[in-house]
Amino acid sequence: MSLIAIDTEKCKKDGICVTECPFNLLKEGADGIPEMIAKGDLVCIRCGHCLAVCPSGALTLEGVASESCETVRKDLTIETDAMAHLIKTRRSIRVYKDKPVPRDTVSRLLDTVRWAPTAKNYQPVHWTLVDNPETIRKMAGLTIDWFRENNLFPEIVATWEKRGEDLILRDAPLMAIAHAHESSLIPTVDCTIAATTLELAASAMGIGGCWAGFFMEAVSHYAPLKAALDLPEGHNVYAALMLGYPKFNYPRIPQRDEAKTRWL
Repeated sequence: MSLIAIDTEKCKKDGICVTECPFNLLKEGADGIPEMIAKGDLVCIRCGHCLAVCPSGALTLEGVASESCETVRKDLTIETDAMAHLIKTRRSIRVYKDKPVPRDTVSRLLDTVRWAPTAKNYQPVHWTLVDNPETIRKMAGLTIDWFRENNLFPEIVATWEKRGEDLILRDAPLMAIAHAHESSLIPTVDCTIAATTLELAASAMGIGGCWAGFFMEAVSHYAPLKAALDLPEGHNVYAALMLGYPKFNYPRIPQRDEAKTRWL
């Protein structure tokens, strides 16, 4: 089966797919019907641009026809003001309700996040999810161990030791840890984009997130913490979020500096 097939009866010979291909792998055939260049299948990243953009639905990619694809709904398009409001009202949540995030809700979120862009569409991002309070507490404790061994953040260590207060993972109901194989093209960027997408999507569902920076730093340097995650061979953690339902509401948007911009 060829990588790309064109329904000659549906094709309008408009050349849109030829223009849109990121790597110029399509060309206009002798009869005006697009065709793939020689060995184009070896370069194609299967991004689906050609399939998505064809107005007549004439193109099939790896056996997937337009009829099998979800249709873009213009009635669900987010208006500019709504998107700006979502971004501006996103808060880094560190105080959570004592309420778990349902696993079906998490599955729905991650089913959306898999459309976040990745370099060359390699899709290397894996997720380790933790919603067991004892396991989350253990991960926070291992981070404290690393702090203690390296004389880092003594105030945070003292707060843990004297009051049992978790300033690492904030007793979050859920941890979402993005990891990828170390040989991936640019795993740090891919996982960061995925986690950012997850945080915004969660915010739209009333779930607050916060980047677990202390944990991310510790897991990169402290073998016992990484071992506790039981990651696949060759995988590293590149992003991590604390997630949960915010305990408090935020009725206003604080100020931020003006965008630092210049034009070349």
